[in-house]
Amino acid sequence: MTRPHVLVDGFFLGKPYGFGRFAGELVRALSLYADDVDVSVAVPEGASWAPGAGVAHVSLHRLPPRNLILWEQLAVPALARRLGCDVVHFPYNTRALRTGGLPAVTTVHDLVFLESTASAGLSPKDRVAHAYARWTFRRATLRSEAVVSVSGTTARLLEEMGVRSTVVPNTVDGFAAVLPPDRPAGPGPGRRYVLHRGGSAAHRNTGRVVEAFRRVRRERPDVDLRVIGVPDGAETWQVGPDEGITFLPRQTDADLAALYADSACVLATSLEEGFGLPIIEGFVFGSPVITSDRDPMREVAGGAARLVDPTDVGQIADAVLLVLGDPSVAASLRERGTERYRDFTAEQVARRMSEVYRAACGVSAPS
Repeated sequence: MTRPHVLVDGFFLGKPYGFGRFAGELVRALSLYADDVDVSVAVPEGASWAPGAGVAHVSLHRLPPRNLILWEQLAVPALARRLGCDVVHFPYNTRALRTGGLPAVTTVHDLVFLESTASAGLSPKDRVAHAYARWTFRRATLRSEAVVSVSGTTARLLEEMGVRSTVVPNTVDGFAAVLPPDRPAGPGPGRRYVLHRGGSAAHRNTGRVVEAFRRVRRERPDVDLRVIGVPDGAETWQVGPDEGITFLPRQTDADLAALYADSACVLATSLEEGFGLPIIEGFVFGSPVITSDRDPMREVAGGAARLVDPTDVGQIADAVLLVLGDPSVAASLRERGTERYRDFTAEQVARRMSEVYRAACGVSAPS
């Protein structure tokens, strides 16, 4: 065997956020830059996703839709055996308990779901997903022939559990490509705004972001805050119509990209993350980023973002005012962010994953 044949679990392909975006970027990277590996992708029938045309080493295999547990435990291993694959890649923290003897690669994004408080405030469906993740993590994920972590922080946590992993970060090259390349960077005309990818979960820290912006607004009434992902946020945080804070539902890729590109800065001040995708999304669209002085956010930022204590509302507000008020600071952050993003390109991701697949099934790299 000189070319490993990998089956990638594409259960979430076509979904615009979270695991869906991760899976889409992964398969896109493999299709562009991993032509030394044959890639099959398992995708539910009806998923609104299709591979790029003319990619000989990537094939799509649609399966009847099922819930995640049946899909991962039964459908994916059966398809891998039927296709004669050499390795199976499970990209969502969990994996099948049995793969019929095929080596498994599992990507671990974070270990938040292992915490006793992780299910607080979640919907019943999401609580079931967390319970399933906890159940299969120790029984299967940690026994994978290869474990991939998306950050050095997650890798260190896994090492504390006695598991070695290979760090392969996220990329957003595909997402960045939705905007025309000749579109001017920087805030667009009209009222300037700060952008925050929010959420009702405590670790998103949206309540403190709202409170920090209220302080910003006292000095900069010309600036707004736009919070994505919590359309009922005005009620949740008791925000009035004259406070300059707009809560938006989930956006299409094109609308979300435009929001990033036109923002005055991005607030990615979570209390806890496995990676911190809004950081590199801000980088790739040329927006100054303010993020948490905690890992992995600090690790991902790599000196290219303004760091703050995410529990200190005053620090968050002061950082926003500095970026808004000093063009040289904003320009420096944009420049450093663009440079830092070079460590997160699709080519980097594909090359590293190709090495992981080869190592998992014992195939040496081509000369």
